[in-house]
Amino acid sequence: DALGELPESSLLYQGNNNNMDQDDLATWMEGASSSLGDWVLGFLDRMYELLRASGEREKTSKTASGVANRHSNSDVQQTRNFSRVMKECLLQVFASMDDATHKQAVRSVTQFLSDESLPAAAKDAASLCQAVAAVRVSKDDDGNEVFASPGLEALVPILCDDVEHQSNKTLVYRLRCLAGAVRTAGAAVAPHQVEIKKALSVAMESSDKHVLKTGCKLLRHLLASQCEAYPVLSTSRPGGDCSLDHAQEYLGKSSQLRLDPVKWHVPNEAELSFACDLLQTHTVSRLKKSMEDKGDSDRVVELRKCLRIIRYTLRGGAGLLIDSGSDDEDSKGTTDKKKKLDTSFVPHEKAVRVLLSSTSESTRASLEVVRKQISLYTVMLLSIIASETTDEEKEAGQVGQFGARLGKDSKICKEVSELCLLLLTRRGANFRCQEGKSIWKAQKQLFGSDYCLSAESDHLVSTLERVEHVGGNGWVQYKDGEDGGKTMPRRLLVARIQLFQEAIQRNASFEIPRRLRRLQQSLKLPQNKLFVTETTMETAFQSVAQSFDNPTFRALDGYEGLIDGLFALSCHPNTQVRAAGIGVIDYALTRYGWLLRSRVPRLLSAISLDDENMKGKFGVPSCSQLSRQKDSQGKRKRLAEVLRGVCSIMTVQRSVKEVMGSEKTRFTFIKTLCETDNALLLMPTEDMQKMVHYFHNIFSPYRSKCYSFPRSSEKNQVTHDATLQYLLDILVREEVKEETTNGDGNGEKSATHWRKKLLVAWFIISGVDKDDYSANRNDLCTALWDLCYDLLENEVGQPLQRMAMGLFGRLVAFGKNLHNESLRTRLPDEKFAKMFSVALVFDHREDTSVGGGHDAQWSAGVEDLLRDATRNVAPRAMFPFIRTGQSSTLMKLSHAQLLDAMLRIGGQETALAATKNLLQRARELAVAPPSEDQRNQQVTAAEILAGCIKGLLFLSTTEQCQEVWEKVLLPFLDEVLPKIPVSLTGAYFDAIRYGIQGSDSAKYLPLVQCIVDQIENSIWQPGDMEVEQSDATDVVGTEGFTLQSKWLYVCSAMLVELDATCNTERFGAILIEGTAQPAYTSLDSSAAWALVQGKLLPRLLNSIGHPYESCRDHISGCLYRIYHYFSRMTREIEALGGGSAPEDQNPIGSIVERFLSISQSGEQIPLRQKYNSMITMRKFISYCTYLGDAKRDFEPIIIKLLPAAFEAVKSNVSVEDGTANAATNTASAEDVAIRTLEADVVKGYRYSIAEVSISCVLSYGKLINISRVLEVAQKASKSDVWQVRQAAAHFVRYFQGGHKFLFSDADAEMTTTLVAGLLADERREVSSAAMAALTGIVAASSDKVIAKLVDKYAIMARKSKMKSKKKKASASAESIATTLSEAEEKTKAQKEKRRALNQQTSVYFLCAVVMANPYETPAYVPAALEAISKHSFERSAPLSVRDTVKKCCGAYKKTHMSDNWEMHRKAFTQEQLEALEDVVSTPHYYA
Repeated sequence: DALGELPESSLLYQGNNNNMDQDDLATWMEGASSSLGDWVLGFLDRMYELLRASGEREKTSKTASGVANRHSNSDVQQTRNFSRVMKECLLQVFASMDDATHKQAVRSVTQFLSDESLPAAAKDAASLCQAVAAVRVSKDDDGNEVFASPGLEALVPILCDDVEHQSNKTLVYRLRCLAGAVRTAGAAVAPHQVEIKKALSVAMESSDKHVLKTGCKLLRHLLASQCEAYPVLSTSRPGGDCSLDHAQEYLGKSSQLRLDPVKWHVPNEAELSFACDLLQTHTVSRLKKSMEDKGDSDRVVELRKCLRIIRYTLRGGAGLLIDSGSDDEDSKGTTDKKKKLDTSFVPHEKAVRVLLSSTSESTRASLEVVRKQISLYTVMLLSIIASETTDEEKEAGQVGQFGARLGKDSKICKEVSELCLLLLTRRGANFRCQEGKSIWKAQKQLFGSDYCLSAESDHLVSTLERVEHVGGNGWVQYKDGEDGGKTMPRRLLVARIQLFQEAIQRNASFEIPRRLRRLQQSLKLPQNKLFVTETTMETAFQSVAQSFDNPTFRALDGYEGLIDGLFALSCHPNTQVRAAGIGVIDYALTRYGWLLRSRVPRLLSAISLDDENMKGKFGVPSCSQLSRQKDSQGKRKRLAEVLRGVCSIMTVQRSVKEVMGSEKTRFTFIKTLCETDNALLLMPTEDMQKMVHYFHNIFSPYRSKCYSFPRSSEKNQVTHDATLQYLLDILVREEVKEETTNGDGNGEKSATHWRKKLLVAWFIISGVDKDDYSANRNDLCTALWDLCYDLLENEVGQPLQRMAMGLFGRLVAFGKNLHNESLRTRLPDEKFAKMFSVALVFDHREDTSVGGGHDAQWSAGVEDLLRDATRNVAPRAMFPFIRTGQSSTLMKLSHAQLLDAMLRIGGQETALAATKNLLQRARELAVAPPSEDQRNQQVTAAEILAGCIKGLLFLSTTEQCQEVWEKVLLPFLDEVLPKIPVSLTGAYFDAIRYGIQGSDSAKYLPLVQCIVDQIENSIWQPGDMEVEQSDATDVVGTEGFTLQSKWLYVCSAMLVELDATCNTERFGAILIEGTAQPAYTSLDSSAAWALVQGKLLPRLLNSIGHPYESCRDHISGCLYRIYHYFSRMTREIEALGGGSAPEDQNPIGSIVERFLSISQSGEQIPLRQKYNSMITMRKFISYCTYLGDAKRDFEPIIIKLLPAAFEAVKSNVSVEDGTANAATNTASAEDVAIRTLEADVVKGYRYSIAEVSISCVLSYGKLINISRVLEVAQKASKSDVWQVRQAAAHFVRYFQGGHKFLFSDADAEMTTTLVAGLLADERREVSSAAMAALTGIVAASSDKVIAKLVDKYAIMARKSKMKSKKKKASASAESIATTLSEAEEKTKAQKEKRRALNQQTSVYFLCAVVMANPYETPAYVPAALEAISKHSFERSAPLSVRDTVKKCCGAYKKTHMSDNWEMHRKAFTQEQLEALEDVVSTPHYYA
């Protein structure tokens, strides 16, 4: 109602068709039709030009020999898309024509087709004919609606005229056009049956393959036209086929199913009879003719023609060919009360049977058996092909010369596979409904929206949102809902219905096979096997001829025969035939997957060569018999071909699903893969590596989908046990299997192949589960443990050893409570420690250098097996659990986890003894000599340390931990740490962290004491002048800075985990037991914190000037960890109501005070030490920035150190003259080194200031901190050093960008004033940085505020222009001019300086305002441009100001004075435009 009351000028006004005058409507529709008629003729002329151009291009693209050039896939796809779009366009254009316009268009197309032939453009011409001849609704003499096709009536006489005397190219062109014309003609084809059948017969009898193919396409489109249901396009256009009286009810409205008069073509009795006649004449008769006894060469040619005709018949008429006869039983319920199987017809079958019920009895009987006839004929051909290709010993006479040629003809075999695909999966003429749905969704998105209405709606909603007046309870959004804001055109609605119909046909290809299966199960009918491999040509033809007219077999038996025939094609000698058969099987099994249940064992037996008596079963030749057959070269080529086909079938997804279904099939599958050695040995040399890949392709899907399920029955458990026992027997080292190394039958003994061992080990790892580790499975568990020990000890450095590590880890995970006596016995053994440490070392090896980085053929799948084994070494762990990640990428945490689990199983005493042996081996590994495994050995030493620490701390009490650390762990650390390279220190960092993670600090107090003592005794101190004077890079070794760096790194690891477990130590009992909260007395009573606070912190603060870079980095990290530990403890105390911590225990005060004292020390300490200390402070700031908490760390640390950071940017070296100041006015080498260090400090603090400005967002802290930060920046902006001022400008720029929505009015004004004060800086770097910062501030400010500032600075700009000097009137005036006094000269100079400052400030501010609006032109921008334009001349401004003005105006011209300049121009007055033109216009010579 609201839309109806809008004025007609509104974009939301849609009008009201009910109020339209009938005469006006008639006039409107008549005018639309007239304009459409004129446009259509021009459109068709353009189409003709495109068709002619297409023909010419195709002709010119041929070579001199007449062979067409090859085109790329992109060219083919582009051409296909063009043809598709053109066809859709033509259909829509002709569907929208009225009768008068359609007659004109028909005459035009008829004239075009009669005048010229374009064989190269036959496909596009067929689309044109389809659009012209599409069926339309008209009225007969009695006023009844009938279907007619004026286009077809006009085209048939032309296209069918004298076809028998036309050249092949012309005939192909006309037949293709005729095929397009009849595609959607429907019932209008009936009056022209004689002419069409004559043309079709000429094509079918032609000896030219192109003519025959075109005739097949005509047959296909004829069948589809007469058998399928499709909409009448002329009624699916807007307005439909409605009369003028009802036109206003449909125009301009969204289409609806219940109101729109859309007509559909539904086959009638005459059309079905015509379709039946076509099938009998051209398909069934061809089938019978191909079975007649002729010459072998004539038979092959006839068979190829017959197969092609059958294929196009199925593509066009598959929807009409149903499964009938013995399958025509509709129980309409259930036939088996126990199973309750629904055998009723599916919707598609019901619809087809309703159509057939309208035909005569003879027609219905003929149509019901065609599918079975084609199925029987196809199975017969498959049987002949299979009988000829089963083995190489069969003579040609057994199948006949024709049978021999039939099996070797790849074209015939591929045609047969295509027929199988159509019979098994096609139930309609249309088969691309999924692709059609995607196209329809795109069309709906494109054509279903009213863009004008949507744009106006969006504008109104955005306007209401600005004034906060949207979203009330009574509001309904225009685009609310999935299809909101869209109008459904009639064409889209009809297309969606047609897609739904096609989807029903597609679903029928899934549902009908299931119904047939349920029917067979309910009736318990015997199976009739149609496919046989032991047959001859005569026998096959006789059996088909006997039952061809009245087939009695069930449809499902025919489909099963097709599947078996496809199995035979998958084993064909020809590679292309084999690939075609496998592709059809893969797709067909989506409908008939249950047939694999009985065929998977047959396929597995073929791979294992255990099918002596299964020759031809399910179409697969006997591989056992083929293994004894050789070709003329003495090779078993045929065996290799069959195995490739069988392996390809086994890789199908449905085959893998059947294999995984039960323990029995899994056992068979495992035995088959583990016994492929014989098959590989029998392969020809060139095929052996290929077969390795084929066998891996069978295993790979099983590996990716392998899962375990509970064994509910005793039978399944017995099968599972037999599987494990079978696998264990293979890996027993003493067992030697007798294998044949060649095909001569002489037996030789050889060890099991290593690939087979890897595969067996993988099956054991994936097959063992917790149920196998129960209390009553002692023998199995003992065998598994013994196998692990044997492989770890004897397969040193081999992939099988890595597999054994995975099995060992799986057993350790299962054996925490049961069957671990064997492990407990071996743990204290030195031999076991040596064996296990070596296994850990080689578990790191990953050789990717073989073959230049490419995987060798023999290694296919080995990497996957090893990866799976590595995942079983230990379960995944949540480490590290805090923000600090792992430092080393080489250390394998799973190794440390495995050691931890092993020690926990052994108990405290056993674990202690095992640890001593393991650490002794770790000492040897840590100092391993150079080799390819040196790095892995050194990393393994760290992994052993991590596992031993973790396990012993878990098993030992606090008192026992003291002894363990002092006697076992710390001596190892003291001995090994000085010897390891610096690059591997990260591994020990991770080892220490993992070892003490989650433990009470009292348990690793000796570690804390040791680390503190080492740092206290060895770290550099300011008094060490000799070390300070020396070059830090030259001091290395156990007593130098390298060792200090290592201990500091280890200290950092200890502090990280001490921080992570602080809440567990102190407050765990309170939170769990709910006891009263104690009053706060001390931060932490533990000795660990006392050592850190009392000894470590003062020593670190005294060493912040360390001359070694790595040590400074670790010192800053340790200081941050100490502060973070205190901060976290304080928060938890406050959360528990314990009060606040005393300031004397707060480390941050001493840390900040120490850093500030260094930065403000002046001449009190050496410059080198000062700069080193400032570098440490910078690193500390970075730690707080990236790892800290902006809410809590910004105020106590960042704000206090920020002034010192700005001061650190100062440089004592003069840029102009390159000299130093008084403090560093020497030219010695020491001075050069200090200058270099100073430059590093300045550069580093620039980065630190930038990091603080962009990283620390104070969105949830105290807002007063923003003002404090701005005060620091304001103070820095007034520094005497220009580098500090530049840093302040950059800092404000990014800080304002991150906090602009939190700024108060005072903060915003302070920021603007600060930056504006730097605009007139004498240094160009500072003013440029300030201008960039001001641009961002202006962009975030309100227009009202900026407008006031523009007025202010525009006035300042007008007053600050340079004044031109007036010429002296005469020389006498100069003589009488008095000399100005010194005070007056000084005043004049001050005024000029103030004017220059005002000019630069005002102009730069206005330029920033202009550049802050790159896409818009607010009202204040023209005023700013007018003001700065006066400063672009040499007489009014200096060079720097002029350049800035010109750049600003040039940027405005580039971004505004282009496509939308007319819109921006409206904001200017004439004076402002002239001022802008004075700057941006190019000067002319005559100006």
